[in-house]
Amino acid sequence: MEQMNIKSLLRSKQTLLESKLDVLINHPVTKGDHCEGAWIDFFRSFLPSKYAVDKGFVFDSKEAVSEQIDIIIYDALYSPLIFETDAGEKFITVESVYAVFDSKQKIDKETVEYTNHKIESVVNLHRTSRRMVVAGRGVSPRDLPPILGGILAAASAGWSTVESYVEDNPNIDIGCAVKSGSFLVKRDPERNFLSMLHSEPEEAVLAFFYMILDELYKLGTVPAIDIRDYANATLTNVRLKTDEENLQTESSEKTSEADGSVSEEKENQEEPAVK
Repeated sequence: MEQMNIKSLLRSKQTLLESKLDVLINHPVTKGDHCEGAWIDFFRSFLPSKYAVDKGFVFDSKEAVSEQIDIIIYDALYSPLIFETDAGEKFITVESVYAVFDSKQKIDKETVEYTNHKIESVVNLHRTSRRMVVAGRGVSPRDLPPILGGILAAASAGWSTVESYVEDNPNIDIGCAVKSGSFLVKRDPERNFLSMLHSEPEEAVLAFFYMILDELYKLGTVPAIDIRDYANATLTNVRLKTDEENLQTESSEKTSEADGSVSEEKENQEEPAVK
């Protein structure tokens, strides 16, 4: 049986990504400001088709909008309300988002803090979740999974230094510096820092490939968006009932039916016997 060298294949991806980033960073016009395009192409080259990757903004049913995000990984199968500007920027519902990344030339204190702030503008948005019908059975609203936040760059400061930056910026979960290595942060449920692991420089893309796929698989599928929240925030003369309102209606109807049955039974009991 023939063997396939996965490490060699991904190493070629790393070399190609390095070349693209070098051109963009050293270009007299872009000066590294448009490196997100190279990263978007990289993600699209290996992520399964259930994931879409774009730049743009994230918004919620309360009409709050995030800052501009360089790379957004979001659900490609069940995501409504994706609007696109003439510049190609998407507006994506927050319930659809798996991960957001900022693209920089280098990972250092300033870029980590800036990226943490941009990710925060996404994770602080209001998210909904609704009941679903699966195989003919009702399923309760799913708990909201975390949104991954990361930073992408060509190079990085030393890893012990980066770890100290990441520790103080709780929205950073993962990152890749193509010439320096990749890292993954472990935090507790309150987002307190626990530990950070990082790869060797020559395995930066290989490690990041496995890290991001594993983190995305852990998230599963995004919860069902409660489109009624968006409808009721934007429509004037139409209101779609929420699950709570539907339950209240059902409860009222059952109560009315029960009261009707009791009244009918009472009337029957009060009717005089026919001789």
